[in-house]
Amino acid sequence: MFIKKSKSDFNIKKINNYYLSGSDSLSGSIKVPGDKSISQRALIISLISTGKTIIEDILDSEDVYHTMQAVTQLGAMLRVHNNYIEVKGVGLGNLVTPKKPIYMGNSGTGTRLLLGLVAGSNALVTFYGDSSLTERPMDRVLLPLKEMGARIMCDDSNKLPITIMGARAKGFTLPIDYKLSIPSAQIKSAILLAALTARGTSFVTEYKKSRNYTEKMLSERGVILKNKKINKSKNIISINGTSFIKPRNIKVPGDPSSAAFLAVAATITKKSSITIENVLHDKFRLGVFNILKKMGASINIVRLEKNTCKIIVKSSKLKNFNIESSNSSALIDEYPILSIAAACSEGIMVMKGLGELRYKESDRFKAIVEGLEKCGVDVKSLKDNIIIKGRKKIKGGCTIDAKNDHRIAMSFNILSLITEEPIFVRGNKSILTSFPGFFKTLQELGVISLTHEKKNI
Repeated sequence: MFIKKSKSDFNIKKINNYYLSGSDSLSGSIKVPGDKSISQRALIISLISTGKTIIEDILDSEDVYHTMQAVTQLGAMLRVHNNYIEVKGVGLGNLVTPKKPIYMGNSGTGTRLLLGLVAGSNALVTFYGDSSLTERPMDRVLLPLKEMGARIMCDDSNKLPITIMGARAKGFTLPIDYKLSIPSAQIKSAILLAALTARGTSFVTEYKKSRNYTEKMLSERGVILKNKKINKSKNIISINGTSFIKPRNIKVPGDPSSAAFLAVAATITKKSSITIENVLHDKFRLGVFNILKKMGASINIVRLEKNTCKIIVKSSKLKNFNIESSNSSALIDEYPILSIAAACSEGIMVMKGLGELRYKESDRFKAIVEGLEKCGVDVKSLKDNIIIKGRKKIKGGCTIDAKNDHRIAMSFNILSLITEEPIFVRGNKSILTSFPGFFKTLQELGVISLTHEKKNI
């Protein structure tokens, strides 16, 4: 659709006008697209590898497309084949200063990781994005990069557009000992990528676990990186500066976050039974399915290979319970769809410690509360907590503005499967950033997608 397919695909032309009608059942076996986090990291680390990397099953989406274009502007040679992408890297420390600013679309992950990579180089790069990305704060990633010697040029808001001059342009990259007060795989990854060229050992302390794909990929490519667990939650990552990154081929497994939307769809609809194939088997990322199982969902996870599984989901009656703040780092991307499950469940759910949701692609905290309320769900917020009282019948019959946020758009489209009247989502195009085949996949499972008669509702 973006990397391998024609842009004339009908989904792109009509996606803003799609909505889902009520569904009695979903059935069948499907594959979810490649994991977005892994796809973007694979491209970025291939850029600084010495030699050729083959990436299979990369996510074909807007966010990954923009990251791919960015690594090309920074010097990578890239060839697209039917089933894989071939990347010839420039090696560590050899980034090219691009001739023009790099456009990142809506990709916050790609932007933050590339800021870190450039911070440890001798390149001069300007990054900018769409209206949604431009509103996302970058101060938490810029602060450690400045400490490491990078020069940052932007306005006082610390938002895009941002021009960054790598620390090695007029000196060298300083090692850092940085403590992550708020868990963030993106900020952690940016620091680790900058630290690759530092003189000495850098340390990153995290107090809640976050995704560790950057650490795994770097370790597999010869970087000396260690984890020291202090207790159940505190972990200190150390990384030595290096001069060489080995190439290593990678096959991208399916995205658990995308699978979660389909799982909830099957759970809340009647007489449904689906199998989701080729999903990344990562206990941390599969946490959302454990929450759903605790709510009473019929979910069976079958491990297939070292890092993949299939997930079998059937219709279920759900009961709400409280989700503690200790789960927030693992579920940060899944709270929107979990709120939909909660709205369709028996009892009251309190989702605690969701302050970080205010700083995602949109203010997801506000979007969840206002969206559910608009659909007729009893919902309220208290500080950083969202309280949802589930109900058997939900009216719907409204228009939800997704604010260019793909997870909000997909969540309320899923809710439309069981509402008395359909829900129209303004901003379905944002779904193209992570799950371009969202509507097509649901159609394959038996869901009826309709087109609203008005354009851009």
